[in-house]
Amino acid sequence: MAAYTFINQTANAVGTTAVDVYTVPATQKSIVIGCMVTNTTGSALPAEVKLVKADSTEIHISVSERIKGGTTIDFLQGKKLVMTAGEKINVKSEVASSFDCVLSILEDVD
Repeated sequence: MAAYTFINQTANAVGTTAVDVYTVPATQKSIVIGCMVTNTTGSALPAEVKLVKADSTEIHISVSERIKGGTTIDFLQGKKLVMTAGEKINVKSEVASSFDCVLSILEDVD
């Protein structure tokens, strides 16, 4: 029987190289219930947030949604994202060390 576990995965100082914030463990499924990205700079910046499938197909959740300086956007806004083994969420900015990210996840679901 699955052990349903709530977890947070975080990444700080995300910059111009995509950072894998979360990868679903082998043989598991997960539900992402929050995907918050905070712009830690004083200027508005575009955020790139992607679901990367196990076969490396990239699905954009956000291509260039601008986040105002010093603010946070939840890219799921009350929706949920079901993920399967090997899939991951990654985040990227146009400026070095400019985003912090928190994913809220229900892991090991049936």
